Amino acid sequence: MDMPSRFGLRELLGRRQLLLIAAAALAVVASGWVAFEMTLAGSIRSVGEQAERRLVLFDRTLEAIIERFHYLPSSMALAAEVRAVLAEPDNAERRELANGFLSRLNDTAGAGELFVMAEDGHVVAASNWWAYDSFVGENLAYRPYFEEAMFDGDAKFYAVGTVTGVAGYFLARRIDGENGPLGVAVTKINLGEIEANWWRSGELIGIVDVNNITILSTRPDWRYRPIAPKGPGDYARIAPQLRYGPQGAREVPVASTIWPSRGANFAYIAGEDADISGVFMVDELRLPAHQWRIISFTPTGPLFRDAWLAATAAGLSVAALLMILALLAQRRRLVAQRLAEHERLEQRVAERTEDLHIANEALREEISERIRAEDAERQVQAHLVQAAKLASLGQALAGVAHEVSQPVAALTTHLASAKLLATRRQDEEIGSVLGQIDRIVDRLAALTGHLKTFARKQPPAPIEADLGMVIANALDLVDHKLRQLGIDVEYRNPTVPLRVMGNPVHIEQVLINLFTNAADSMAGQKLRVLSIGVESAARQVSVVVTDTGAGIPPEALPSIFDPFYSTKGPGEGLGLGLSISYGLVRDLGGSISAVSPAGRGASFTVTLPLAGAAAKIERERID
Repeated sequence: MDMPSRFGLRELLGRRQLLLIAAAALAVVASGWVAFEMTLAGSIRSVGEQAERRLVLFDRTLEAIIERFHYLPSSMALAAEVRAVLAEPDNAERRELANGFLSRLNDTAGAGELFVMAEDGHVVAASNWWAYDSFVGENLAYRPYFEEAMFDGDAKFYAVGTVTGVAGYFLARRIDGENGPLGVAVTKINLGEIEANWWRSGELIGIVDVNNITILSTRPDWRYRPIAPKGPGDYARIAPQLRYGPQGAREVPVASTIWPSRGANFAYIAGEDADISGVFMVDELRLPAHQWRIISFTPTGPLFRDAWLAATAAGLSVAALLMILALLAQRRRLVAQRLAEHERLEQRVAERTEDLHIANEALREEISERIRAEDAERQVQAHLVQAAKLASLGQALAGVAHEVSQPVAALTTHLASAKLLATRRQDEEIGSVLGQIDRIVDRLAALTGHLKTFARKQPPAPIEADLGMVIANALDLVDHKLRQLGIDVEYRNPTVPLRVMGNPVHIEQVLINLFTNAADSMAGQKLRVLSIGVESAARQVSVVVTDTGAGIPPEALPSIFDPFYSTKGPGEGLGLGLSISYGLVRDLGGSISAVSPAGRGASFTVTLPLAGAAAKIERERID
């Protein structure tokens, strides 16, 4: 009895698992189907709303173009020249006057063509009277717009011109006389402009007339084709109008079938071009004033792709949720086993606690050692910066000595002059000489003060600095070297003071390094020009230093800011200048980069953040 009962329990558990698996699979499929339908319905609704807005915009554009020429038939009907030629169509002088009037009117209006038809349908005057394809002399009484205008007073008609072969929209107005109608004034509007605008929009758009024939489209091969299949009787009915040219409407429809689904219309378009083949969503806007419809075709591939992605995501999410629930159930079974193991683990944890304590102490010691090492590294970096600064200062001292020697010689001369004037008691001339001596002393004080400020160690905290003054000071320190090498400097001081966040001495150090490197690279070059540009943006400003030197080899550019990397010869540098400059600019919250077009020198760009007030002023200036 015991074995059959155990067998029945195992069988019952197996069936339960199968039912759970089937229910889970059904839940996954159902969630995917619901997500697919909801996403597809939302996409169809969204695409329909977007298409409706686009079609309204296209309609407004079309109406604006037609409305621009709507006044022309009335103006023609009121013109004395037109009425005169209709009174005597065979009078050559009156025909010439009417033709000239229509030509001038069309030159001003910019329509396609203007022409006047007598009451029998013959064209008696036209704006293109001079052309080989002129309408003059043609009988267009078969055109529906002529008959409709003669009967109703006004008419609108789209057709291919039988004389010119160019399609257009005809606006016709009856010309009334004292004894009845005299004829019809017609304006032909070329809608190629709007067709070109639609084509540039990238949309699949077409205008369908009252015969369901496509008359305008962003696809030239759709023109004069029915939007859907038509019967032979339809073609026979519209052929006499010559609306679509001598060849008539084409029989191959744009869409092989159109059907409603999910609250929208869909069409299947077959063609060799993959971009316009397949199932498209169809939206239309009726234009009652013209008996037209604007139809847009939207590919459904993205809609169904999004729906399938949503279905897949929903199915996977439900599957993942069910998997999590299954794992949680399994976890509860494992909890009991883990509780049993917990006591054994506590013993092992106690044994490991002492080891962890020892390791923790060692880790603290290692962290302290690393902190000390980082402090030492920062001190070394600060010493390197100061050493690089002093090295730059040493390079500039030769030029400074030259700058000082000239004022000292001038002082000697002026003092001798002052003594001579004193012996002669020429007090007024002595005052002038003393003023010149005072200005020379001020120049020497400014120069030595600048050197002392540059050489002093600076605090790490950033301050506001006048970028124009910083650039000018840096140029002063390297001026002698630049003049000694015959280097021309192209620099225009900013018209608006630009204040940046950063230690001015550190910025000067970076610029002096760039100016010195540029001067060294131009030694021996025929063209020696150092260009300094300042480009400001809303939150930052860039200083671009460009030279006409030998340039930087392409393979050296990635390593140009690495420590101890130099493109100079042995004994000409340690390769630390650009590395230190890179660190200084980075610490100031900026960046430095280099480019070197082949055979065109090198260009370094230093970007620094604008100070708060300067950044606000610069943003207002840009806005």
